[in-house]
Amino acid sequence: MPTGRIKYYNPDKGFGFIAQDSSDEDVFLHSSAIKHAEYEELRVGQRVKYKIVEGDKGLVAKNVEVLLTPTERRWLRQGKTIIPRGYSGFPSQNQDQYFDSDTEISKDTDSGNINNYPYTGTDENKEKGPSTERTLPTNVGKEHTSRQLSFGDLYILKQINFETPMFFSLFDHLQLPAIVLQMTLSGLTVNSNGKEMIIPKKDIKYCYKDIDAENVHALLIYKEDIKSQQLKPIESSEDIYVIDSEMIRRARKDGISIEVILREGEIFQGTVDWISPYEIKMVLKNGSKVVVFRHAICAFSVIDGEM
Repeated sequence: MPTGRIKYYNPDKGFGFIAQDSSDEDVFLHSSAIKHAEYEELRVGQRVKYKIVEGDKGLVAKNVEVLLTPTERRWLRQGKTIIPRGYSGFPSQNQDQYFDSDTEISKDTDSGNINNYPYTGTDENKEKGPSTERTLPTNVGKEHTSRQLSFGDLYILKQINFETPMFFSLFDHLQLPAIVLQMTLSGLTVNSNGKEMIIPKKDIKYCYKDIDAENVHALLIYKEDIKSQQLKPIESSEDIYVIDSEMIRRARKDGISIEVILREGEIFQGTVDWISPYEIKMVLKNGSKVVVFRHAICAFSVIDGEM
């Protein structure tokens, strides 16, 4: 059976469209074609499989079945709301355009206001980015509020979508292997070695995909005088190291290398893939990629060329 994602769905009117994985032609969907099993709330971004028939005005979906992962099925049994895999509001024909650095939207998006304390969810934390505003899931905690998704949010949602094995570097030099299950404004629910846990975002220094682990470690060096200070996570917005937003924007645009030093002494050098008010994604010299959390940075500089 063909597979695809829900591109549009109006539950009040009972119809929508499916963006197919194998074709650019959308498929009309009527609510009567949905096989109501354990998951009845159809959402934009949800993966489905279906049969196709020819209708009077084009392709029509029949026997539509929502595709669920084992984790999603468990969440349903627990009464939790599911983040649609792939999330809604993104163009179905090229969803990755919001994540890849070689697209106009990633290159031209400004870094926004970087001086606010991370993850407060206030309007002043909004960055200039994709025009679609989404409300993050509200089933986990009271800290959820409505705000525009940052590139960091989109990055994590993409890893949730693909169940990407990752590493999270936490304070006290802990490297945690994990697959992200769920995201809130203040933390990530992950599966680490079969154990489900919540990681507060303020405790994360940087993260990277499992496939990049060897190359990230190969380039990792320390500034020993900072490492010896054993700095802890910041406690207030006044302690955040402020990066000149214009400088980093120009470095990204011109492909100029930067250097960031973290609060426990780690030094990363590379070009900027994307930036948000909360994170910087860097491409290191050997091609590996890391997402550095801004609240973990204690020094920043441009190391290639003059700004």
